Amino acid sequence: MESFSEYAPATWSRRGLEDAGYLGFCRFGALRESRPPTDPGIYVLLRESDSAPVFLDQSLATKRESFTVDVALLEREWVPGAQVVYIGKATAGRNHDGIHRRLKQYRRTGDGRADNHSGGVWIFQLADAMDLTVCWKAAPGADDGRIAELEHALLADFVHLYGRLPFANRVPLAFDWVVHTGRLRFYAQPSLQKLRHCDG
Repeated sequence: MESFSEYAPATWSRRGLEDAGYLGFCRFGALRESRPPTDPGIYVLLRESDSAPVFLDQSLATKRESFTVDVALLEREWVPGAQVVYIGKATAGRNHDGIHRRLKQYRRTGDGRADNHSGGVWIFQLADAMDLTVCWKAAPGADDGRIAELEHALLADFVHLYGRLPFANRVPLAFDWVVHTGRLRFYAQPSLQKLRHCDG
């Protein structure tokens, strides 16, 4: 099984993710034409534009009214200087369709046709949501608990570097400090009971 260090980029940027072996790097709006793997693993959304974000009053995810939040809240929660806006996980699932399934659910939520990817839904109030870049890294054979631990470790590493979660990750983490590969990181102790009900 791969170690956390194989999934943690040196920098949370496109270059860092590419160097760490992440694949895909397609427009979110073009996900339907892409072929994400069916393995479990991690997926990441980036906003590569240097311009200030523009927020919509109404979310593109229109299946549920609750997906829309106040623009003032989005402006307050934006992470200045960070390209990464969301880190998600994909377990194998009943049909063993992993990352492919979760990104399809995410895309359909943004199209207003589904509501089964409530994690990361804030991206759909970005005016350029469909221009975000999505990439992934598979973890073949990893069980659900391992994927949950991996996601939490990566989120904790992002928080260590930026002082807060990625913009669209909203579930708080509890942290333990550890020293890892010469770089101080703190990894989360996930609540597996909660994670069983929240994939991604």
